[in-house]
Amino acid sequence: MERKRMLNISLWVVAFLLINIIWANVATNEASKQLNDRGFEFQSERDVSIQAVFGSDADLPISMTTEFVHRDDPSREANVSWALLDASNNVVASWSGSTNEVVTIEKEVPPGEYTLNTTIGDNIIAIQTLDIAPFAPVATLGHILLSMLLVVVAFGETALRTFIAKKIEDSEIKDDKPREFRKARIGMPEVDGHEEMDESPWREPIVL
Repeated sequence: MERKRMLNISLWVVAFLLINIIWANVATNEASKQLNDRGFEFQSERDVSIQAVFGSDADLPISMTTEFVHRDDPSREANVSWALLDASNNVVASWSGSTNEVVTIEKEVPPGEYTLNTTIGDNIIAIQTLDIAPFAPVATLGHILLSMLLVVVAFGETALRTFIAKKIEDSEIKDDKPREFRKARIGMPEVDGHEEMDESPWREPIVL
């Protein structure tokens, strides 16, 4: 019994670790938005919506990856820049440099509506990708809630098994009573398949 109990506890510990590892992977996942890319018409001004999950208003980690390449001469360098503005036209992230550079800017910004302004010259291809981690603000809360839920399920499962085992034990004890101590059944004797006198512990003497 002790070995079975230890095995049960070990399985719950494994489940605890597994569910938290899965949630950690989910919380760090990023959603990508392709703002400008090859083969698509370039837009110098793009509306960007950055929203968290479950209505959280905590700052979200974002990363903007950009690359600019001259269409006619990939080795040619030209000045390029971009800026991410919030609803009040405040710059929350920006970068300026030259073509043929792959740059990633990481920031934490509050959820909301933003505008990406990009400044480039003629015949330049802009490749801009925005990565957002929407579950990051609720990562810790998710670990706490999932752990508490698992503990509740574990104790509930143990209590349910104990309750069922007790019911089965009570039923077996009741069935083991002698017939004369059993509670009389309700119903017609002919339906039950027994004569009324059969319920009595006394029998008629045998006449030779």
